[in-house]
Amino acid sequence: MTEYWLPPRLHERGALLAETIQTRLDGEFVDAIDYWLELPERTVEEPTRPPTPSRWGDGYICLDLGPDDQATWETFVAVAESDADPESIARRAQVWRLPVTPYRSQPTSQQPNDLGETTSRLELRGVTVVDLTSMWAGPFCTELLARAGARVVKIEPSSRPDGLRFGDGDDGSGRAPMFIALNKSKEFADIDLRYCSEGGEFHQLLRFADIVVTSLSPRANSNLGITHDYLKDVNPNLALLSITAFASDSDEGDWVAYGTGVHATSGMGWANGCPSTPAFSYPDPLAGLEACATALAQLAGDAPKHCRVSLDRSIAGLEKPS
Repeated sequence: MTEYWLPPRLHERGALLAETIQTRLDGEFVDAIDYWLELPERTVEEPTRPPTPSRWGDGYICLDLGPDDQATWETFVAVAESDADPESIARRAQVWRLPVTPYRSQPTSQQPNDLGETTSRLELRGVTVVDLTSMWAGPFCTELLARAGARVVKIEPSSRPDGLRFGDGDDGSGRAPMFIALNKSKEFADIDLRYCSEGGEFHQLLRFADIVVTSLSPRANSNLGITHDYLKDVNPNLALLSITAFASDSDEGDWVAYGTGVHATSGMGWANGCPSTPAFSYPDPLAGLEACATALAQLAGDAPKHCRVSLDRSIAGLEKPS
């Protein structure tokens, strides 16, 4: 039977980050932080659990595959199944843009995210946020900004909806409870960034926005022109906040992964010679809180115009279970 667990200091870390955000806001911050940290548990009775570790050769890998990944994974396995090294197979799978990561037994030594420092208390009414995020961490960050008064416009093309929209508890209408909670206070724009034209709706949004928050992979951001240099040409005052799985200076800096994959590489869940599955993707809410604090520092002018918050650094300092 699979045993699910969470880091012992998860709620302590969440509360500390909430206090940091409160010191940067001119107004009341969203309370009930425990609710947001445990959102899958709070929104549906029986949430889908993260994938359990998959045995591969002499170790384990995390296969955090979505429906669109299955065919690619089957093709990949056909050419790579003789490779018994979990580290090697994960790196090869990443070339195929598959969210596959190795389970590591030793905790990763990682510096925490730099949240910037500011003594300013911001009033967010009048601030416009362009939201290019999906799933949990990014939408949590932008939902907090929206609830604090910012106008948040979520770009969600109908051709590629947010992965949580049809998640647990959805009745087929695309209103899964967790998706609704994370996007309740936003406007939506059906824009496919692959087909944007100069002067079109997306570019008009950028010209009058204050910050872009993206959780696209580094390669996707580059391919779509979501880079600091490009955005600066469109709007010199526009800030950019990237939320990624891994830090830019890590060996996995451009990898595709979700919170459970980050958990696997961190060594956090390894005990008694075996990897463990978390109850839910705990790096996400921590990264969302850290991203919110960073965005406030950027909007105050006390952090660089381009910042990056990574899920692996968001769990730096958490304790492994005993």
